[in-house]
Amino acid sequence: MRKAIGRRQLARAVAVLAVVSLGASAVVSAPAAAATTAAVVEGATVTADNASPTGYTATFVYRNPNATQVRLAGDLTLLDVGTGTTRYQPEAWQSGRYHSGGTEFLRDMTRDPAGYWSVSVPLHAGSLSYWYRVWDPTQGWVNKRIWDPASTNPRPPGESSFRVRNNDVLDAVYVPYADKQNDPVLKARSEYELPMADPARRGTVRYIPYTTILGDSGHYLGVYLPPNYDPNRAQPYKVAYLAHGIFGDETDFMVPANAPNILDNMTAKGEIEPTVVVTMGNHFTGTSLGFASYNQTNAANNLVQTILPLVESTYNVSTEREGRAYGGFSYGGMTGGVVIRNYPTTFAFYGHFSGNPSLTTQDYDTIAGAVGDDDLFVFLGNGVFEGNLNAQNGIANNFRARGYDAHTTQVPGAHDGMTAGQLFTIFARDFLWSGVDAVSVTPATQTLTKGWNWVRQFDAKVSTNVGVSPAVTWSVTGATSAGTTISADGRLSVAADETASALTVVATSVVDSTKAGSARVTLANPGAARVVVKAKAAPASIVRGGTFTLDVDLRAQTQHKKAPTVTGEVAVTFGGSTQVVPLTDGGAVVSLPTAGLSAGGYPVHVAYSGDSTYAPTAAVHQQLRVR
Repeated sequence: MRKAIGRRQLARAVAVLAVVSLGASAVVSAPAAAATTAAVVEGATVTADNASPTGYTATFVYRNPNATQVRLAGDLTLLDVGTGTTRYQPEAWQSGRYHSGGTEFLRDMTRDPAGYWSVSVPLHAGSLSYWYRVWDPTQGWVNKRIWDPASTNPRPPGESSFRVRNNDVLDAVYVPYADKQNDPVLKARSEYELPMADPARRGTVRYIPYTTILGDSGHYLGVYLPPNYDPNRAQPYKVAYLAHGIFGDETDFMVPANAPNILDNMTAKGEIEPTVVVTMGNHFTGTSLGFASYNQTNAANNLVQTILPLVESTYNVSTEREGRAYGGFSYGGMTGGVVIRNYPTTFAFYGHFSGNPSLTTQDYDTIAGAVGDDDLFVFLGNGVFEGNLNAQNGIANNFRARGYDAHTTQVPGAHDGMTAGQLFTIFARDFLWSGVDAVSVTPATQTLTKGWNWVRQFDAKVSTNVGVSPAVTWSVTGATSAGTTISADGRLSVAADETASALTVVATSVVDSTKAGSARVTLANPGAARVVVKAKAAPASIVRGGTFTLDVDLRAQTQHKKAPTVTGEVAVTFGGSTQVVPLTDGGAVVSLPTAGLSAGGYPVHVAYSGDSTYAPTAAVHQQLRVR
């Protein structure tokens, strides 16, 4: 029997639409410069704007008095899912258009007398990639690509980052959702991709130096630690190792793909247990800035033989395959194929984002032979502007044919970090460890008699890891009457006309739909033996605001003085409210408060539901007066 790895899937589908061809870069002149104000805020500032087609406008400000030209650049042109080929500028946003890479957005920024360069553009919701291109003769910059110096995103120190050396850095601006966007995809992106408002609920990102498997120093690993990371926690944290695409580096999943914000929000929602992320730069083969600097075999060996031991000795993370995930974008996704082929028992989860593993029939068989009865999950996806899912579906089917779970999906995007971020969100939220171990329901069994309006409270106990939501959804199955229902808090109502012989009450984790607990409710026919019900309160009249004490006694109807006591419960109705009270030795003492009642007479109605021996009975037993 396979060892479970906590995989769950929530149905969140995105329509698959079109293929895109990517054109050349386009430059658009900036609008007239706005008047300089006294308080200039450097960086990207996003403000609500009714005049914007998206409801928000982002203003970018960069200070460099020595620059002769500055352009805002980024993955900010739009593609329409209806065509997949036509590029639009941000001002032309409308529903169905998404910011996408493949064509660099370029727009001239305007300089004020103090050396502040600025431009404003409307943007839709989510984390969107941008950068600046700068001409500065004092630094020898000609069309130099830089990240925003006002950005708070941590970076590796110095010039070590491959993207810095390759003049290919990326930054991110975070745009909220406005109702006028009317797009559930963009609404979800804003919920996951924007930074947590409370800094105390954000994780931390750092970059630690290390030496690669080839003995090269000067390289860095990115490490995201979840909020309130505890190095001494008894249970090690689950960990995801994320690899960039060609010409990327260890900053890709931290900034443009936005994994820290995504996991912060997911953790706060209780959708995933707190998770550590490790990113690495895979351009460490030689000094080339081209394809030859990324050797997939070296990258796979470096990950398993060098990075894993270093991370596991430095941080409180899982050393078990069930607690490790591998994810990669583009070339990093392809590298995942080398990892699973050469190290099939190292990771239990694989995410291939816009980059497919290349595996032969023999590879699939070898992987299955190594993994055996343990679980393995494979996720593959791309952007709708990258093409169809035929290749991904074929790979998924090869894993499914060998008894392993696999899933494919598309998101609205092109071949860029924003697509990687959307795919990572689905992979982490819907398929990685939920942190829910088990769900149980109490009472586990219950026997009731037919023919009475029963109400029973059930409770759920959910065993979770720290930070994971214990919430459940309740359901009842097997009922024949529409009046038999269960409330959101587990209160079962069985209708008097219910004819089923048994019901099942189910509590399902809202985080992990594969984790559920249940209770069995047996509905038995009541017996025929009659009972005698006596109910009396003394005195029978009290001042308004007082409480009556009602004594209830139930005995089997018999000529003998010591008749058998009756088990079960009674329902006592007084003043418009009903209490269900269990019997003890055939009797019960019931408090009947009068608060809120006006002066007058009130009947006391006592109902006995019956059991397998005794028949139900109900009647008005006394008139009580409130003065």
